Amino acid sequence: MSDIGSIFSTGDLILMAMILCAPGFVLGAALGAWAAPGHRLRGAALWGLAGFALAFAAWWAYLTVIK
Repeated sequence: MSDIGSIFSTGDLILMAMILCAPGFVLGAALGAWAAPGHRLRGAALWGLAGFALAFAAWWAYLTVIK
């Protein structure tokens, strides 16, 4: 049984997830702006969210399956 719920609040866990997934957002936004020259803002936003989701999935798999 894990005691992570008693150590960190929900807000703390969300903040940690956002910090850990931020590099995925930045890389996705850069690739999206580069890949969509006519719509740089929209491409950066969509690819940034995709990068964030991919980083979140990678961290989730690492922490729950691999580790």
